[in-house]
Amino acid sequence: MSNPEENQAASNLNALRADVTATTNVLKVTVDKLVQRGENLDAMNNRADDLFSTSYHFRGTARQVNRNMRWKNIKLTVFLALVVICVIAFIVLMALHPWKK
Repeated sequence: MSNPEENQAASNLNALRADVTATTNVLKVTVDKLVQRGENLDAMNNRADDLFSTSYHFRGTARQVNRNMRWKNIKLTVFLALVVICVIAFIVLMALHPWKK
């Protein structure tokens, strides 16, 4: 039959196997979480690269739009100054009548 020492050894062996199985399951979960974290970091890195390239393109486009608007503003200011000068010249000429001496 079985003696108490064999029962104790079998019980210890079963407890050890259960601990190994539990530890193996915990390690599998931990490895899965690490793999998922690595994938998340890769995805975040890709999004950061896309954001950088998009911001670089946006900066260039914003500079171009800024230059275009500045030139339009300068052109409009010059045009309005010329119109004001012409109106003032017309008023002065009408008031002085240089053609009637």
